[in-house]
Amino acid sequence: MEAAAERIRAERVEVQRSRDQILAAAERYFARDDPELSMSELARLAGVGNATLYRRFASVDDVVRALYERHTAQQQTVIDDMLTRTTGWDGVVALVTGIARLTLSRPAVPRIIRRMAELEPSLRHGADWDVLVADVIRRAQDEGMLRTDAEANDISLAAFGLGDYGYLPDAARERIVSRQIVVFLDGLRAGADRTPLPGAAVGTDEIQSYLREPRT
Repeated sequence: MEAAAERIRAERVEVQRSRDQILAAAERYFARDDPELSMSELARLAGVGNATLYRRFASVDDVVRALYERHTAQQQTVIDDMLTRTTGWDGVVALVTGIARLTLSRPAVPRIIRRMAELEPSLRHGADWDVLVADVIRRAQDEGMLRTDAEANDISLAAFGLGDYGYLPDAARERIVSRQIVVFLDGLRAGADRTPLPGAAVGTDEIQSYLREPRT
């Protein structure tokens, strides 16, 4: 009985280990410019056999879905942290810093989001958080801390861009992103001498339509 239980535990550990190995290899690949990946290439990059790969994932699309689920879980922690902040402005700071650092640590995220938009056209990334983020932004504006012409997607999209330096050495990108976060947050502060933001803010549905457009 004990031997059987130990064997089951060992099998579960191996399943999780190989699954994590496959996801890590796929994420490293998607952090590059080339968006195409075959199952045989993924098996080679992950250091597993084709049979093992197919036991864990039926297709590359399933790998993308798993990576997307991992990302959304991590982004949820950023939202949760934002909601714990006492003031609206502190919530904005937590949101910007959290998204920028998440993207910095996971440079494949923008490409994974785009792949998911192609796989699931009805998906609206971040839609579940729109109301929460908008409420924090409104509170920060009511406090007189956040410029009144800034909207949720202005802040979220810019924060993603702040962390998009995965191609740089660790020490350099940490220094660059830390400074850019401060510069960006200062630009969000309310003030009579601020240059008005041009045009209208981009909406979530518009962003999704761009993500679904064929790559050229």
